[in-house]
Amino acid sequence: MRIDEARPYVVDKLKYALNPSSIAVVGASRYPTKVGNKVVSELLKWGYQGKIYPINPRADKVLGLKAYPTLRDIHEEIDLVFIAVPAHLVTAVVQDAVAVQAKVVTIATSAFKEIGREELQNNITQYLRDHQIPLIGPNLVGMGTPYAHFNCGFIPYLPVEGPVAMISQSGANLLAALGTSQMNHFGMSFFVGLGNKADVDFSEFIEYAQNDPHTKCLSIYIEGLDSPQAFIKSCQKVTKPIVVIKVGGSKIGNKAAFAHTASENPESDDYYDQVIKEAGAIRAQTWQEFLDISLALGYMPPLKGDHVVMVTNGGGAGLLSCDHFERCGMPLHELKEISPLLESRIRAYMPMFGSPLNPVDISGTASVIQYKGAFKQVLRDPNVDGLLGAICPTAVTDVNGVAEAAIEVYESCKDLHKPFIMICQGGQECHEAIMKLRDHGIPAYPTAEQAVNAMVALRKQAIK
Repeated sequence: MRIDEARPYVVDKLKYALNPSSIAVVGASRYPTKVGNKVVSELLKWGYQGKIYPINPRADKVLGLKAYPTLRDIHEEIDLVFIAVPAHLVTAVVQDAVAVQAKVVTIATSAFKEIGREELQNNITQYLRDHQIPLIGPNLVGMGTPYAHFNCGFIPYLPVEGPVAMISQSGANLLAALGTSQMNHFGMSFFVGLGNKADVDFSEFIEYAQNDPHTKCLSIYIEGLDSPQAFIKSCQKVTKPIVVIKVGGSKIGNKAAFAHTASENPESDDYYDQVIKEAGAIRAQTWQEFLDISLALGYMPPLKGDHVVMVTNGGGAGLLSCDHFERCGMPLHELKEISPLLESRIRAYMPMFGSPLNPVDISGTASVIQYKGAFKQVLRDPNVDGLLGAICPTAVTDVNGVAEAAIEVYESCKDLHKPFIMICQGGQECHEAIMKLRDHGIPAYPTAEQAVNAMVALRKQAIK
């Protein structure tokens, strides 16, 4: 249901959705294959410290916890009610949630507007709005935050701690991002699936994220935007970078979006381009780009100018980067155009056959000391706005050593507020280097194009 702008009572109460002191799980089954059982199981598994109240009228205990027949039988304060019962039972549960003065209601159950039951969904939504209780969902996978060890939903893992908040209508893509977080150290502050987005809107989580101390970047996956003006207003209020991926623009994709999360897209894709631009957000076109630029915007400051210098030990990575920078409308400048003195200073860290053009090719024989010296000279030059480093694993390259040198230089130059991004093209040793760099706050990628996309996004953020 549409809103004109983010509602203050909703924004205020979302803290009970992501950091509740107590949670009641309605439909908490004794059977491990059921969603309600998984919700309780994952809360326990990941170390949630609040009170958990399983609701099951046919059980005395669920996973060792005392079970209650209904919400009205608890007689304790309830911050969050998580509903995982069939759709025809949800109305009665919502009435109980209002009766016990719950702070937030989440409905994981499907079979609402996405299968034509819009009236049922709207009636539940309006009832909760009348009592100023935010509703998240229905038809969602869950939500959580690693900072509170809170994993609420049928979600197999928490992400690693980091700066990116992800707000997604798609449960499947949210799960993919959480898996990426675990495997590739994509750090996240919190995550939430909105599902059908019957009540709580993107705009309200956007404004909540503005005040979340762990969030440095917001990543938003949109299937349908039924309150575009509210979205624009909230994005314009927020000072943190926002990355958006909007799907459902194709003819068949439009139909699939409705079947998935009851999302309607009556406008053209150009319309959404304009909305996202007016909001001051950056639009990603592919899922990989969405993740890549979110990571960079979460860790790095904006790129204040287009004087980017690339330092590499491989000409191929340099050429790929040059071409992609130009495709993105931000071509590299020659070193002599950026800083006439930098060329002579950087020659001390390359062999005679190295190239100080830009990319600066310090050659395949480059040592850790040469990398470290070149990185320092580039970052400390007042005419340089950002540094792109690249590692090609030749037989003499100490990949781990170069990664450690990059971390050391980055830490020593943090106060300069210049973006530093790394490319590590290669095998296992490069993957491990990427993980180490990310763990120390340096966005690192396995391909030149990913790194260039990230750097270009930092420039867009500076000039939005």
